[in-house]
Amino acid sequence: MSDETSPRGRVDVSRRAFLGGMAATAAAAILPTASQAASSTQSAQPKPGGSILIGTLGEANTINPFASADSEGDIRVKMLFDELVRLDPKTLVPKPSLAKSWKIAGNTFTFTLQDATFSDGSPLTADDVAFTMKGILAKATASPRQTYLLSIQGAKDYAAGTAQDVAGIKVADPKTLVVTLAQPDASFLANMRFVSPVPMKLLQGKDLSRASHESFFQHPVGAGAFTFVSWNIGGDFVAARNPHYFESGLPYLDKVTYRVIPDAQSLVNSLLSGDIDGSLYPSPAGADKLKANKDLAVLVPPFSAPDGWQFNFRNPYLAKQEVRMAVAMALDMNQFAKDSLYGLGKPGLGPIAPSNYAFDKDLQPIPYDPDRAKALLKQAGTPPSGLRFTVNQGNVLREDFLTYTQAKLQEIGWNIKPEVIEYATAVSRVQTGDFDVAESNMASGGASIDPSDLGLIFGTGQSQNYSKYSNPKLDTLLAQAKQELDIEKQKPLYAQIQKILMQDLPTWFAWYRPFLYVAKSKFAGYVATLDTGGIFSEIEKMYIKE
Repeated sequence: MSDETSPRGRVDVSRRAFLGGMAATAAAAILPTASQAASSTQSAQPKPGGSILIGTLGEANTINPFASADSEGDIRVKMLFDELVRLDPKTLVPKPSLAKSWKIAGNTFTFTLQDATFSDGSPLTADDVAFTMKGILAKATASPRQTYLLSIQGAKDYAAGTAQDVAGIKVADPKTLVVTLAQPDASFLANMRFVSPVPMKLLQGKDLSRASHESFFQHPVGAGAFTFVSWNIGGDFVAARNPHYFESGLPYLDKVTYRVIPDAQSLVNSLLSGDIDGSLYPSPAGADKLKANKDLAVLVPPFSAPDGWQFNFRNPYLAKQEVRMAVAMALDMNQFAKDSLYGLGKPGLGPIAPSNYAFDKDLQPIPYDPDRAKALLKQAGTPPSGLRFTVNQGNVLREDFLTYTQAKLQEIGWNIKPEVIEYATAVSRVQTGDFDVAESNMASGGASIDPSDLGLIFGTGQSQNYSKYSNPKLDTLLAQAKQELDIEKQKPLYAQIQKILMQDLPTWFAWYRPFLYVAKSKFAGYVATLDTGGIFSEIEKMYIKE
């Protein structure tokens, strides 16, 4: 057992504590270029005060921490409620947050909490954290995060409604929570970032589900760096500095506003005009203009898991492997990357981000072969009319991918129905199964940070398996990889998993989406990261330079 020192507390960590789906030895190399660029924006003395206006493409579905399951919602939940455990934005290794420290003994984790309060001034206790975890697990909540906690002893029985309590969650004292797992779980510590504590006294006996209309979720009380001010859905989401935040002196900014601008080129224009202060989603077509603007800092982060097409197995035609393979073989992704990704993106390869330790470097791409694609389609039979291929409106790269797909499939005899709709609606449709073929990263995607996320997306009956895909052999490998605590032993398991997914193609991961992270040059205190929120993932540390 070794120690890691943090400015917010001392953490007792073993090798297991570093797993969380990431290799500690490789993590420091994940963001070399971006983090160096970001570090040049730092100034010696952070200046408190000021505000930031961030432009984003899509709207959040909810700010209910029990119900959030998309990046826009998660960003806001983190601001308002914080996380029990965070990922370090530079290394992606779990680090303290509302949990000041933890000790690990076998399958038992003992968390010591910060001396933190909620935004109403009431103390945050271990009872609040236990209540939140049980709320996520409760069947009635229907939380998309439930799966992340099912390795806790007794969690499955509680989630099924056959137990009245969770045996593995114990409150030792107001600042100490003891969590015992039923079996090893290499991702458990990192998954604690999905536990955003709420005040038990305000929500006990209340409906915690997404369908809830409790007034709490309209004006929530949390322990995050910022407090809720207002939300004009489809417009501005506004949060203000939380004077009760546990980290002394933070946040530096007085106000944060997220503004929906549902077009990537409009985000470029808004950045160039100075109408907004930053964004994670400007069109790469504007890269040269953005970089030439001396008032802006532009960072290019590493690739995440690829974008592509996710197929709904509820449709018997799409459930045919030859149909999915025909789609992949009909599209020339080298040509698409050259024509539409501005020299910044590349053809995708498999479901895991290429910088991740579990990425299989021996994985072979699916070849561009339109003749074979046509033969496979003939073998599968005539496509039903009106099959929808859905992307979110305003994301020009995804819109281009849809246009390209439509044209290439038409060449092999398949006339699809292109569908371009608002982001939150598109995500909701995928999550409820109301789709045929959808852009893969709108709702589930692949694995960028933690390879065990593939289990949630592709495991039989799992919470993010919106396609209803099932492969028993894959299920076995996913379970083995998740319980294996030795990273080197995980790698061959994930190699097999990637090969199966490339053969079955429940999702075809077709292209690496190029991102530009942009902020006005006057801001500092950020790092480009694959963690949710990008350069705004720890927005409480951002400040305006002198």
